[in-house]
Amino acid sequence: MNEYSETNGEQQENSEQLPKASGESETKADKNKPLSDREVMEHTANIWQYTKIIDDGTEIHSEFHEKFSKTAFGNIIGARVRGKAHKHNGTNCDDYFETSFTEDFAVAVVCDGAGSQRLSRIGSRISAESAASYLKNNLSELFLKDASIKDRLCADISSEEFMSACGSIASLVQNSAREALKAQNDELLRLENDERYLNVLGRKPVISDMSTTFLAAAAVPLNGGKQRFTACVQIGDGCICALDTKENGERSVKLMGEADSGKFSSETVFLSQNTVSDAAIASKTRVSRGSSDIIMLMTDGVADDYFPASPMMQRLYIDLCLNGILPMYGSEEKPKAPAPISYPAVSAERQSVALQYAKQLAEDAESMKTLWEKRNMLGAYSLGAYGISLGEKPEERLRVWLDNYNERTSFDDRTLVIIDFKDLN
Repeated sequence: MNEYSETNGEQQENSEQLPKASGESETKADKNKPLSDREVMEHTANIWQYTKIIDDGTEIHSEFHEKFSKTAFGNIIGARVRGKAHKHNGTNCDDYFETSFTEDFAVAVVCDGAGSQRLSRIGSRISAESAASYLKNNLSELFLKDASIKDRLCADISSEEFMSACGSIASLVQNSAREALKAQNDELLRLENDERYLNVLGRKPVISDMSTTFLAAAAVPLNGGKQRFTACVQIGDGCICALDTKENGERSVKLMGEADSGKFSSETVFLSQNTVSDAAIASKTRVSRGSSDIIMLMTDGVADDYFPASPMMQRLYIDLCLNGILPMYGSEEKPKAPAPISYPAVSAERQSVALQYAKQLAEDAESMKTLWEKRNMLGAYSLGAYGISLGEKPEERLRVWLDNYNERTSFDDRTLVIIDFKDLN
């Protein structure tokens, strides 16, 4: 959650013109022609500077965090990266995520600390870790004590059997948010007399210093992997999405949360006693049973770049395939234009990273629908077709992609967790 104000010239208005190349003539029509997003980003890419995180004696968030888990029913891939604004200013990333699983379920928690709060990175870390641990322990106990719960989750959705099993899991996901808030308060007791934090803040820490959004999901494979039950809670902005990669049209996308807004534009709400009350958290809970095979949780650093979620979650999935994070189906024998695009990385090395963009193939929502219908025939446009790889491991490829894809006006921390269910049919 970054409240950075673009006052340093990192992003230029569309009316601004690029410097002319030597000997290039410029007509009146050229002057009045607005620049494309790509031209603007090419012009401004070198303005962003990389600065190491400034050590003030308090907890330093790592530059990035990535994780991969191979399960009996699929893979869980997650990564977070420090946003351009934080890199430019030498400040910590505020995002965090944690995942867990057993043979019966997968768990993912994603948190985005408030950029205006000095210790929000600690709040996001503590919340994600404690909630994921709580869910794994308590879901494991539930499945151990109730051997019939999967059968009841497969029952008719209007039946008492389904409703009671659904309620048991949904209530644990809700309680994980309360557990996250409790962990924040416990951490506050530990820090409130720590001289390092007193010196940095000029006072004792308070709970609002740890403000963070909270997105959690518990996903259960059913019927031998043919269906999945998912229960989610979303407090604040970002996005939780279920995607059926075998389905066409709008039916392929199912939103599993709703971004909360504050009193003013670009505001959001955070984990608090108010937002975890029975009435409030019930309104922030979603459950689903169906054939969705991809569950994605992301902070607003990704969600805002792929807004609106329908059909942009389809574009996000295609981008993940084109860049080798998820499997790309279709021939890669002969690459097709347009070629991948390179921009200088905001890193100490400034090394350019070539990425492929679905928006190069589909410029508007209508053409995006057509592209989605042809998603299994896009192999020739992928990085693999061009002999390019972002890394040996899926989590590394996700992290490199998150750190280097370019969207205009995008400078926030980015976190994305993907629960990728294998096709077990």
